[in-house]
Amino acid sequence: MKRYYLLFDVGGTEIKINALTEDKEFLLDQHQYVPSFSQESKEIILDHFRSVIGELIYRFKKEYQLVGIGLAFPGPFDYQAGISRMQDLRKYEAIYGINLREAIQSWLTEWGFSKLPIVFENDATCFALGEYHQQKNVHRGIYITLGTGCGSSFIAHQQVVKSGYGLNQMGMIYDVPFKTGIIDEYLSINGLKEIATKKAYPFINGKALAEDAFSGQTLAKEIYQDFGTMVGQALAPFVTCFTPDEVVFGGQISKSLALFKEAILKEWSGKQPMIRNSFDTTTATLYGIYYVILDNIKGD
Repeated sequence: MKRYYLLFDVGGTEIKINALTEDKEFLLDQHQYVPSFSQESKEIILDHFRSVIGELIYRFKKEYQLVGIGLAFPGPFDYQAGISRMQDLRKYEAIYGINLREAIQSWLTEWGFSKLPIVFENDATCFALGEYHQQKNVHRGIYITLGTGCGSSFIAHQQVVKSGYGLNQMGMIYDVPFKTGIIDEYLSINGLKEIATKKAYPFINGKALAEDAFSGQTLAKEIYQDFGTMVGQALAPFVTCFTPDEVVFGGQISKSLALFKEAILKEWSGKQPMIRNSFDTTTATLYGIYYVILDNIKGD
């Protein structure tokens, strides 16, 4: 019987799910997307997780053996303990302080499983690990997710960098001072919206703006170019100090990288790393949490 790992990319709106065998083959042809119910009560959130996990285990149980579960979660989160620390972020506030590892293990025990590895890690870190391990000849990389906020992770020689290079205590850059605030306020959909508002563009969402820009609308193109300049300025000190081989962008905004890539590069003097967007942010994140599970198993 083949062994497999159940993997979750947990977002504020959706939870993306798949299962991966030890041969690194996904069991589902397409990732499964379910609503997160992240603004609901503790009971609804936990019951939802229980239902989704139970349904998938039941689906695979005849042919495959579950050997571990991995969950990529946004922060703040105590990843080692498996406890959410999110407050005032309009998501998962109801499960603040709840030990999710103990909850999941109790469900597994109820379903007849012995103790299994249940691993949590930051979603941006998982995205970075997934992208890094899919490339050859990359020793140092910076991995940025652009969405409702700015996720980040630096990797050097297969190890996630947790300190130095201007990073915060968690090895990230979201709260690093930039302009009149912090990076998270600018390298995000809010930053894109602010530029659009200043240019009197009727901003609906990032998708509509991108469609206008790709269709050739001058104002929409200018907004993305200004956004690229801002991204380049914010990341320039880290690129200079860390000297990555590649800088990879994930998240919804990264799908429009072609509109602001050149503006980013203009802000980086000297040697320029390869810059690209993720082929699939969800796939990279799920692969990443898989590698985190393997590292945890090796460490035990």
